[in-house]
Amino acid sequence: MNSHESICKLVTLAAADALSHEEMSRVEQHAETCPECRRELEVLRLYSRGLRELTPPVAPAGLLQRTRARLEQERAARAERRWHDLTLSLLALFSWASGIVFWVAARFVTGEVWKVFGTNVAVFGTWSLLCAVLVWTTAGVAVVVLRNRSESARRIL
Repeated sequence: MNSHESICKLVTLAAADALSHEEMSRVEQHAETCPECRRELEVLRLYSRGLRELTPPVAPAGLLQRTRARLEQERAARAERRWHDLTLSLLALFSWASGIVFWVAARFVTGEVWKVFGTNVAVFGTWSLLCAVLVWTTAGVAVVVLRNRSESARRIL
């Protein structure tokens, strides 16, 4: 790396007055003989002066508190959604498990024939269809109940 390249790397720092006295005089001596570095140093010093004259932005009052409150609300909403997902999953699992257990018990008690409206409900396919309808109905009711609960909680807040 030659002298020009090493000085070019220091021009930005020189414009911001961030160099030691020795480095600053080295950059200024080079800028006297190099029009490219001189022009860049002048432009950067102009920018640096302009930036120093700007007033720093002021955050609105209460911004930090509002941001924290918003983050806390979002965290609570995510936790509530996870709880709802878990609740619905457990309800569906419980419905299927209880349906299978009840099917086995019904087949044992009825001797594998249990006619309802002329249809043998003790057949696994029919029983599965009946359980699916019950599971989806239960899940739908749970969704409505959980949604109403979360809406009433939001109204309280």
